[in-house]
Amino acid sequence: MKKALDVIDLIIRWFENIVCASTMFAVVCIATASVIARYIFHTGFLWADEVNQALLVAMGMIGSARAVRTNSHTEFTMLSSKPKSKNVRIAIRAVFMTITIGFLIFLFICTRQYTLAGTMLSTVLRVPRMYYYMSIPVGFALMIYEYLRAIRRKVIDDPVPEE
Repeated sequence: MKKALDVIDLIIRWFENIVCASTMFAVVCIATASVIARYIFHTGFLWADEVNQALLVAMGMIGSARAVRTNSHTEFTMLSSKPKSKNVRIAIRAVFMTITIGFLIFLFICTRQYTLAGTMLSTVLRVPRMYYYMSIPVGFALMIYEYLRAIRRKVIDDPVPEE
């Protein structure tokens, strides 16, 4: 069972890395091509801004899950590291983690409903907006997964030495 979970985790890690890298690459290529087309050839791509917006949202949402995985996100640890007792520090971090995961679940539910309601077509490409919005609930789902995965590292393992 552990081996299957490790394979799933590896697939999720690769998915996060590939999506972040490919969306960044695509944004840079599209923006560069758009600038060259506009200023050198005096024409432009009508769809460039629309696609770049969708790619930037996808990169931000999947990238935030990746940041949790690599412990590269912003975290305020002053309050949870202050108490002298290890049990109190663990309790404070457990409360913070519970609030964070609860908030992420709430946001996942809201953005899932928002995405499913996005039947309006985009301005230029005439694609249902739900396809642009799909990365938002996927990103929140991945963040929930990453926070659940990080419970031991963030709550139980105590980085503050006892005095």
